[in-house]
Amino acid sequence: MYSTVPAREVSVIRKRSSHEYVDRPLLDIRAAASHLGCSERFIRRLVQERRIPFVKLGGTRVRFLELDLDQWVVGQRVEAKR
Repeated sequence: MYSTVPAREVSVIRKRSSHEYVDRPLLDIRAAASHLGCSERFIRRLVQERRIPFVKLGGTRVRFLELDLDQWVVGQRVEAKR
C-alpha cells in the first residue's frame, strides 16, 4: 500500500487517534521529489511559497506525508475543455 522508502529518508508521525495518521512515514525533500517525479529544487520552491502541504520538524527540517502529496497532485489536476 505504501511505497518503500529507504530508512535514512524516513521519520514517522504518530497521533493518538486510531483513524488519523498513525506510523505513516514522513518523506524528506529528496524522497518527495522522487515520489512526484520532479527536482528537489522545485519541492523547496513549493515549500517556500507554501503551495504544498508539509510538516516542519524543529527549526528547519521539512517532511511530507505521502498521502498529502498524492492529494495535492489530485488538487492540481486541470480538466480538459472537451
